[in-house]
Amino acid sequence: MWNIYSVIAIAFLAFYMFAGLYAGRKTTTVEDHYVMSRSAPAFLITGTLVASNLSSVTFTGFTGTAASVGSLGLISQFGASVTGSLILGLWLGKYFYRMKLMTVPDFFRKRYPSRSVQIVSALIVLVSMTAYMVTVMLGTVVVANSLFGWSNQVSLLAILTLITLFTVVGGMRSVVVTDTIMFFVFFAAAIVIGPSVIANLGGIGEAIEKAKDTIPYAFRWYGSEKSLQGFMRILEMNVLSFLLVLGAPHLFSRISIAKSEREFGKAMIYLAITLPFLIIGLLYSFAFFPLLKSGVKPVESFPYVCRNLVHPVLGAIGLSGVVAAAVSTATSLFQQAAATLSSDIIKQHFKPDMTNEQLLTVSRISVVVIAAVVYFGASNPAIGTATIMYAFLFATAAFAAWLPSLYLGVLWKKATAQGAFWSMAISLPLIILISIGRQTGFFPAWLPANLVALCVSTLIMIVVSLTSQTTEEEDRVFAAIHASKPL
Repeated sequence: MWNIYSVIAIAFLAFYMFAGLYAGRKTTTVEDHYVMSRSAPAFLITGTLVASNLSSVTFTGFTGTAASVGSLGLISQFGASVTGSLILGLWLGKYFYRMKLMTVPDFFRKRYPSRSVQIVSALIVLVSMTAYMVTVMLGTVVVANSLFGWSNQVSLLAILTLITLFTVVGGMRSVVVTDTIMFFVFFAAAIVIGPSVIANLGGIGEAIEKAKDTIPYAFRWYGSEKSLQGFMRILEMNVLSFLLVLGAPHLFSRISIAKSEREFGKAMIYLAITLPFLIIGLLYSFAFFPLLKSGVKPVESFPYVCRNLVHPVLGAIGLSGVVAAAVSTATSLFQQAAATLSSDIIKQHFKPDMTNEQLLTVSRISVVVIAAVVYFGASNPAIGTATIMYAFLFATAAFAAWLPSLYLGVLWKKATAQGAFWSMAISLPLIILISIGRQTGFFPAWLPANLVALCVSTLIMIVVSLTSQTTEEEDRVFAAIHASKPL
């Protein structure tokens, strides 16, 4: 256990813990806990967005995919992330900022005054966030095993305890501050570890020359896959990236923490500039990894480079970056799931007279409850690699169920509560059906659940809204969203 890799990783984890608890000392109100009193400057928003978006899946799963099938298709998906970031930052984000939201379901409560809409939107958050957290935790366990030699159960319990502790104590403020610190760690890991693959091949010219005959798929957009399957995978991953930026609760919620509309816009511009450097620096090089070492499992490509091809200190920072990416994403997911459970379900539907002090307590208890659910979910020995990937794709596809209701709600005056309800209520079961069908082989593996659900939910939202009437309250809220002042 005790080597340079584990020592540096423990030092980083201890620092994250200290920073999170120190930042969280100011968290005394519900608004602090949920949206850090809407006080975040642009650099903190950028840091938390990048950190929350890129989890251990990026460092282990995406690098492994780049090593096995090529990197160009993977890199292309982050073009959708950049595009979505600019759309949200320079145009649509201002409408949501003016609504002074506490959670994403809070938008549906204000825009569509319907109990059924509120319930289904809250369920989407809980189901998608829990599935997402399980995949992130399992990826983190793999790295913790490599670093510390712990068993799966010990690794899972240790990481969950860390995440739960400073999410309970500090809420959104702790999450955002530690996210930003972690961002610098894994940004350094990406720009050092990725290029080291090419450096060990003698430079980019030598790498390309060696790859032309040995791994020609490295230069094709669809990689080593058949053209149809490769194209559909790239399409699904681009839709996934777009949904993450525009519809994932743990990313969308960052609109509400900003000091101003201007600060949020600046943050999204910073994100659009930073993300390509990080992704290209990390993923492009790993397409050439098979030239260096054969016989290494794709998912172990990044850890192998950290341990064998760079200085141990740099390798230790690289592995710590994987842990940082996983922890940062997990804390954001926990915070959003717990906020939804406490505010949008318990308070709205079971105890509406709850005081702010009571809500803060319930929010903290909800974090522990969510952690327990994730622990038992991630402890299931029947979960394999394929299941993890399908769970990740399902979790992100779930955001397609509410994306039309979310954005048409601020862009289209005729959007109705009936349209929002039926678009979400029908598309979510469809996503579950396709996800299970892909895993069992009933549907082809290349069928993109997120794209199908996005098309279906959009169509239903438009058709039902056109055949129903908006209420006076819906008209008032829509007008207020487009006014130059908060609701």
